[in-house]
Amino acid sequence: MSALPTVAIVGRPNVGKSSLLNALAGKRISIVQDMPGVTRDRISTPLRIGDRYVELVDTGGYGYVDPDQLTDHIKHQIEVAMTEAQLVLFVVDCTDGLTSADEQIASLLRRRGVKTVLVANKADGPRVDPILGDFARLGLGTPIGVSAATDRNLDLVTEAIAKNIDLSQAPTEIPEPQMHVAIVGKRNAGKSTLVNSIAEIYEGHGDRVIVSEVPGTTRDSVDVRFEKEGKSLIVIDTAGVRKKRHMVTNDIEFYSFHRAQRSIRRADVVLMLIDATEPVSEPDKKLAAYIKEQFKPVVLVINKWDLAKSVLQEQAREQGGKFDDHGIMEEYRKYLDVELQHLDYAPIAFVTAKEGKNVQAVLDLAQHLYKQAHTRVTTHKLNNTVRQILEERRPSTASGRRARIYYVTQTDVAPPTVVLFVNNPAYLNESYHRFMINRLRENTPYKEVPIHLVVRQRQRQGPIEAIDDADVSARPSAPKPKPNSKSSRKGRGQPKAASHKKLASDEPTLDDNDD
Repeated sequence: MSALPTVAIVGRPNVGKSSLLNALAGKRISIVQDMPGVTRDRISTPLRIGDRYVELVDTGGYGYVDPDQLTDHIKHQIEVAMTEAQLVLFVVDCTDGLTSADEQIASLLRRRGVKTVLVANKADGPRVDPILGDFARLGLGTPIGVSAATDRNLDLVTEAIAKNIDLSQAPTEIPEPQMHVAIVGKRNAGKSTLVNSIAEIYEGHGDRVIVSEVPGTTRDSVDVRFEKEGKSLIVIDTAGVRKKRHMVTNDIEFYSFHRAQRSIRRADVVLMLIDATEPVSEPDKKLAAYIKEQFKPVVLVINKWDLAKSVLQEQAREQGGKFDDHGIMEEYRKYLDVELQHLDYAPIAFVTAKEGKNVQAVLDLAQHLYKQAHTRVTTHKLNNTVRQILEERRPSTASGRRARIYYVTQTDVAPPTVVLFVNNPAYLNESYHRFMINRLRENTPYKEVPIHLVVRQRQRQGPIEAIDDADVSARPSAPKPKPNSKSSRKGRGQPKAASHKKLASDEPTLDDNDD
């Protein structure tokens, strides 16, 4: 795919840049709030112009003094957007009129020689149009009067883009990404640092999103598209999750959290970042529960591992003991088994995102999980597997009635959805449900991804033999259960951390020729 021409939206704070991006894109992408400084990172989306596509980029407010000492970071991101853009949409505010801040931005654009289209937002009707002439003093021509809130004159903006950019080499379609990877975690866990490390690997520069020691730097969910092995991938940076009480009193925190949830729902694979230097906390557990609820494949990415390891090494020296790197990793796995019981199937990777250590291995592991989640198992093999599970342990009921499983089939992938047709769903209680999932995970390709097990009552359409009523001679011999087998916990130990395990390049799909 040829490169997308870039159109950057710039302007002083609170003139409606994010509203304009949302209006042109036809969907809510950037957070819109009636206060300055909400947007910090560059937020981008493909925009169709005729039969071609450009990349439309929203930026923070130029000249805004950020109370979290991020002013220079925001300014730098705006200047990067200007440098990379083939066209700038310079947005001013009709209700405020021409300001000194507008004049400073216009002067900067002229010095840089950036091709610019002046857009006056909040021009809600023809009565406001006479004011537009005042902005001609900026030396950038008469602005296009628009209203992002009511979509007034947005067609004039797209026409101006088409006139000012050579679209002959722009792509005519945007290929669907092969995989969406959402990066989530509590505040200051290193999510944006990980995104920049990935950008360093695939784009040659690690300056895609703002990174700061200030908690809560990221507010929007930021999509970063890049190519890997000839396929398009999107990595989604998200806002850090806080305790619930903070979201009640802060609208930005509320919207940021729900954007993070939406990113999890959009994702094919989730990278859940955990700060190795801090205990697992309420926000971590809240995210883990939501990931489980959405049946998303997840890698538990333990960030800042070098920092945590150096502290442990120092403690070992002071106590006169030896430091066992592998043993410490195993201990941390056991700790997570207790703290994040919802994700007992998830593989673990130990990284130091700031230095790019093991970042490539994390992406390889994400692709590995993607393949697992999209694998199909034949009905024949599933029925054989369930028959073996029933020979090991049958469901029991308080009334003594017998649960009968007639047949099993896989109805979907991502998540792998397995449907059991039974005589009465109530006979398979929650405990047996978990047992069945654990055994399916052991005996199918879904070792490290969630399985969605659905139990349905068979509609009576004549007599049918239950799985465990079939001729014993036709059954494969059942595997002997392992002593003290705990599939969910032991299964977790199998996928070693990305830092010291070579990941399988492919997950074999069960043969479909034996149905």
